[in-house]
Parts: sequence; structure tokens; C-alpha cells
Amino acid sequence: MKELTRRQGEVLAFVVDHQARTGAPPTLAEICGRFGFASDNAARQHLRLIERKGLLTKVPNAARGLRLPQAIPVRFTGTVRVPLVGRVAAGRPVTAVENIDGYVALDSNMFRGKVLFALRVNGDSMRGAGIHDGDLVIVREQSRAAPGEIVVALLGDEATVKRYGERAGGVVLHPENPAFEDIVVTGDRMEAFSLVGKVIGVMRKL
Repeated sequence: MKELTRRQGEVLAFVVDHQARTGAPPTLAEICGRFGFASDNAARQHLRLIERKGLLTKVPNAARGLRLPQAIPVRFTGTVRVPLVGRVAAGRPVTAVENIDGYVALDSNMFRGKVLFALRVNGDSMRGAGIHDGDLVIVREQSRAAPGEIVVALLGDEATVKRYGERAGGVVLHPENPAFEDIVVTGDRMEAFSLVGKVIGVMRKL
């Protein structure tokens, strides 16, 4: 896959962001308005070049006929596009949702990893670590962690964000809020436990 130019990357990032915010891709008119293009032909040319590089497809004769590929993450100049999946409980585990809710465009100089994804936090058990209800955590997929790292962990089909710890015969998932108790996983419960990844960043709307 060829790398995009800076302007092509900006156009693709706008398409990704618009899809994530509204649930639909932008029209040619919206792309022209965002970038100040004088005509639809300028927008079409950028989209045509992006399509040739395998990062989107166009549906003929459709006002919002842009389709993003499912392969993730998709990288282009200066940006990494990662999926936003489900909600993760930072108070207590909630059922993990595996479907993709949208995409988030990140600075590739700040966020690196072969497989990255974003999850929305539900609850305040990690507020002492600066992670609040409604925040997006950026996660690097990995199955191991060092004690003290903040992780996304699964207990069966339920996910939670906690600080990782180890103990004899098991693990401890520690909250950063004194109102919540540790989740201790030992014995038979270890069969249902797995690490999804390490939290490497937090995003919050101001």
C-alpha cells in the first residue's frame, strides 16, 4: 500500500472523523467546504488517488458513497487510524462489545504499535490515574503486562480498565479510586482471565 501525501492524509482523516461523528461519510460539497476546494472535481481527484492506494472505495451515483476498508489499523502520513470499539467499565466490568463503533485518527508520532484500538471508559474507578468517565483510552494490543501498568483486562466476556498487579497464583486488578475495591483473580477464575492490551494514552473532549 502506497503512502498518502499530506493533503490526501488530511482528506482521509476528515472522512474518517466525519464517519465516526455522524455515522455517515461526507459529501463532496462537505469535503470542498472543509478544505476550500473551488469545485467538486478537486475533491474527486483527491478521493480518486486515495482510492487507488486502497484506503477507500466509492459507490457510483451516491451522495455519500464513500466506504472505508475494514482492515485496521490503516496508516497514512502523520496519522494512524484506529477502531473505536465498545465501552469498557472503569467502575466494574461490563459486557465487552466487539463491534466497531467508528474510527479515531491519531498522531502516528505519539501512538505506535502494530495493533491499536480505542475504548470508551464508563465509570470513575481510575480517576486517580487521570482516566475519567467518558474518556477514550488508546490501547496497544498485547497479552502480557508488567506490574503497575494500566491495562484492559477480560474476565470471560467482560472487560475493565485497571492497574495490573500479580500475586501468588493469580493477578490483582487495582482501581485508582478508594471508593472501589481490588478485583482479585485466582484459582478457577484465572481460566476466564486474559489481558487485552496496555493503555498508552487517554483522550478527552474539553
